Amino acid sequence: MDLLEIEKTMQSAKFARDVKRYKHLIEHLHKVDVSKDSTFQRIYNGFFQLRRNETYRIKHFTFLEEHKADTDITFETILKFLSSIENKVEASFATKMLSTINPNMPVWDRKVLQKLSLKKPKANSPTRIKEVLELYEEICSKIFTENADFKKWIDLFDKYYPNSEINPVKKIDFVLWQMD
Repeated sequence: MDLLEIEKTMQSAKFARDVKRYKHLIEHLHKVDVSKDSTFQRIYNGFFQLRRNETYRIKHFTFLEEHKADTDITFETILKFLSSIENKVEASFATKMLSTINPNMPVWDRKVLQKLSLKKPKANSPTRIKEVLELYEEICSKIFTENADFKKWIDLFDKYYPNSEINPVKKIDFVLWQMD
């Protein structure tokens, strides 16, 4: 990805708004009951694009509230719970919840997969959960491996958002999510 393009994106109002929304989520996660706080839920839904029915959202936020202090919770635990709600493998939403609970964990979405040159498992695969778990390990491996580009992205992020108190993994996530 072109560094000038990344820098331009970081200067955009949308990027700044998303940094502000993310900081709100992290700052309020342990201050409110996320299963009941409509402001938290509205910001979370908008930031993570959680567009699901009310039943799904109630179960999602109840689970998040029950586990928000458990920084040892695994991707697999969250994935299996969310997948049980609608009998659908919700890898992206599972990583978004995991990264809210533990900001040191990266997010997976289609843009992240594309930028890391990865492909998601087929929806009808009989071993889909296993494949999803393996793919998330690969995402983590790529994000956690020293990378000169990632270092440049983090430095740019710090230039435009000094004192943001956002960790390096999230800074990389922001660039991966925001770039088209």
